Amino acid sequence: MTSEPRAALRPPENVPDADGRPVVGLDMPAAGRALRLLFAAVAVWYRVDRDSRFDGAYFLRTVLCFVLVAVAYTVAYRLLSARLLDRVSPWTGTALFLLPSLLYPLDIGPAALHDGLGLYTLLGFVLCPLTRYAGAEVTALPALVTGRRRHRLYSPFNIADRADIAFRTSPGGKWWTVAAVVTGCYFVAVWVLPLMLVTTPVKDAVDGYEPPMWWSLVLLLPAACLALRARRAGPGPDRRTWGLAALFLVCAVPAGTNVPDMLWGGIMLIGIVTAVVRGVRRLRRRTPAAG
Repeated sequence: MTSEPRAALRPPENVPDADGRPVVGLDMPAAGRALRLLFAAVAVWYRVDRDSRFDGAYFLRTVLCFVLVAVAYTVAYRLLSARLLDRVSPWTGTALFLLPSLLYPLDIGPAALHDGLGLYTLLGFVLCPLTRYAGAEVTALPALVTGRRRHRLYSPFNIADRADIAFRTSPGGKWWTVAAVVTGCYFVAVWVLPLMLVTTPVKDAVDGYEPPMWWSLVLLLPAACLALRARRAGPGPDRRTWGLAALFLVCAVPAGTNVPDMLWGGIMLIGIVTAVVRGVRRLRRRTPAAG
């Protein structure tokens, strides 16, 4: 009696591109790492300035919540990485891990839990550039602890990664250089500077100045440059790289200076929509057509 052949294992969806280019969500280009390091340094400064005003008892509760959040994330990552992350879109996988961040805006749970989750996210900001982990900040610690870094999960900073990869794959030119410089200035002025301006010493020095939301409109220049280059290019990886970079730069404009919070929300929305669309498609394939 012969046994039936086993079904071939389904290859994971989150695999690197075959052309050898950096993979967004897995690989961290130099400019993306520099931006993360700068943002992490300012974020630590902001957090120390903020948490120094907490009383001892509240700070201990916050640290306890931080430990509980870290353990919960690590256990969840360990379980999902073995059973789910290879089977769903990276957008959906990221959305699953970002859902706890809704506790704060929805005012669910005590304040110490919100601050503990904030401390945990801050740790992710620090670990990502130090360990060259280009995925979601909330999975940086679990990926480090479990050693499972092959799952592609997205971060708002992947927009900078895409721009870096796109500008590095260009033949160059004056306008190309200007667009690259404008993009770098945008990330510093719109992502890092607003966080620095809310720390107490800087806030007092600048009398509460906040960058205007319209500063993000400068991204339209490099986005247009990338889109034009993609349109002129023939079919191939370059065209895809430039086109996607242009698209993601445009998508970052509506967030204004509310980053990375607004972009986390966008990632969750895309992840949920992707899961729903895939679920509907699977149901249609399984449902027999009406005779």
